[in-house]
Amino acid sequence: MLKSYPLVQTKHKGHIWTLPANLMSQLKLTENQPVLLKCGSASTQVRVGQRNPAASSKVPVMGLSADALNSLNIPEGTCFLIKPEGNSTFRLGPVIGILTFPGHVPHRLAYYILYARRNVTNGLLYVFRGRDINLKARTILGYYYEPVKKTWFSRKFPFPDSVIDRCYPNAYICHTLLQKIIGPNKIFNKKTMIDKVAFCKAMDSDEHLRNYTPETRVFRNITDFEYFLKKYGQVFLKPVNAMKGIGIVMVAPADKGVLNCSYIIHGKLFTRQISSVDEIPHVLVAASGYKRPYIVQQAIPRMEYKGGPFSFRTWAMKNGRGRWVMPGMFAKGSFGNSFLTNFTAGAKLIPLKELFDNILPRLSCSKYQLVGLLEDLTLKTAEVLDKKYGPLGELGLDIVFDIKGKPWIIEANGNPGNIPVFIQKEYPSWRNLVFQYPLDYAAYLAGFKD
Repeated sequence: MLKSYPLVQTKHKGHIWTLPANLMSQLKLTENQPVLLKCGSASTQVRVGQRNPAASSKVPVMGLSADALNSLNIPEGTCFLIKPEGNSTFRLGPVIGILTFPGHVPHRLAYYILYARRNVTNGLLYVFRGRDINLKARTILGYYYEPVKKTWFSRKFPFPDSVIDRCYPNAYICHTLLQKIIGPNKIFNKKTMIDKVAFCKAMDSDEHLRNYTPETRVFRNITDFEYFLKKYGQVFLKPVNAMKGIGIVMVAPADKGVLNCSYIIHGKLFTRQISSVDEIPHVLVAASGYKRPYIVQQAIPRMEYKGGPFSFRTWAMKNGRGRWVMPGMFAKGSFGNSFLTNFTAGAKLIPLKELFDNILPRLSCSKYQLVGLLEDLTLKTAEVLDKKYGPLGELGLDIVFDIKGKPWIIEANGNPGNIPVFIQKEYPSWRNLVFQYPLDYAAYLAGFKD
């Protein structure tokens, strides 16, 4: 079991690494032995020294001279794990980087405080922007949180062992630069914007999951729309890349050949009647604000809760063993005349207990079977998407039920909001796990999880 040790700066001259006597014995090191010490992408030759027992605190610490600290580009006070790599080589880590939006550094670093506080005793964590990657110097300018002073400090760091990508969409140019130093499969979430076309193709490739995904195709011409309208009666037209329900149009037949086209702008429902399908492109521009690529999708006749549609948002995350788990879920519903369950469209949260009590009489399963079904679909979907677009580390899935009680997986979000909007008593640890799991998975990718 790996153990972390706080790192202090010593007054030694040259490159010296001092350790408690029992740790030296455990690592089979001797006084004045030369070893190669690595941390992230940095490395330096040091000589081993035994820490003065009189200088030791109650907590065992290790020391590095100023020259060694500068060579590794790491700050004093960090708690590192020590991993032997053979041939008198040792690695301090893990070094985890969070790649974020340019505007988040340094003005919105508070968003990452919950990561930092959970990583105080588990290696070095820093937040950085793509523009601050220096490939030539093999350093990155970033910010780390100092828990004693309770503030963020800027400095240069070595390239990390692994990276959590919190950008949306991904900064793929940054991925290319990072992978030149840290290697492949060390960055997650590798794909945060999983567009609706890519999602449906991935789901259709799985024999089981394709049965729980609405029929979808790219909207290239009116013939595509007419085919779906004739087959299903109602259809959804959705932007290929969009968030928060923006630009979604529901089309349903009205009287005398008229079609009702419903969409929401700034939380307000609009219904436009058209007499010809040739008017559909104009409706799409009105709904989304400009011309953009769309899909046409089978409209699911949804089960309702208190007079409006509802949906589940389930969470899938990878743990410290690289395995998918579901730390929680919540439900949301439309209580007005909205046909969407997005918060921006006026949807509200539904306590799980209230929703279960309402819909279970209409389902042919128990509460535990229902939760098990949602978890099974969530984790299988995560595995399929991870295999195609990974490594991924976290996913949010939207699932609805039709009037017969069948679940349908509508879409996946590769960068779900990290603060659970509603803590259900069924998942009391969610608020902690939603930040802890990414750190554990990053440590796993870095090679610092047993």
